[in-house]
Amino acid sequence: MSTEHYQTIIVGAGAGGCAAAYHLANAGQRVLLVEKGPRLERSARTLDPQLVVREGHFKSSEVWLDGDGQRIVPEEYFNLGGKTKWYGAALLRFSAEELEADPEFACRAWPLRYTDIAPYYAEAERLLNVHRFACEPDLARIAGALAARDGWRRLPLPM
Repeated sequence: MSTEHYQTIIVGAGAGGCAAAYHLANAGQRVLLVEKGPRLERSARTLDPQLVVREGHFKSSEVWLDGDGQRIVPEEYFNLGGKTKWYGAALLRFSAEELEADPEFACRAWPLRYTDIAPYYAEAERLLNVHRFACEPDLARIAGALAARDGWRRLPLPM
């Protein structure tokens, strides 16, 4: 089927691409979701730190060119589910403060407010069965000490 049959084409079947495809399809759009990589195998190999982290077994070895034409091999994973599969399935929301302007760094505010996107966060978390996990005791002690410092916050990690 040619791309003429689709109203929207989304490249990348990670968390963002899948969420966009879901909403557009539910709104009646004809959506094509394209992913460069395969479905990951369902085995202990994808959870083995030696294979994944140290040996980079599932990492792409594709060569890219940077802005100066120099060859680089970025740390990329091409697979259904995108990088979400590789960073522990943590799905972090932007905070309301992160969407505001930051004059110190000459950053403008996002065109959306947190209240605009909060319902989409909630829906994505419901669809993906996201839960918040309490800190392990040792990490909680460290996080508590950091939270006592000015500007640090401690929040449960949504997984």
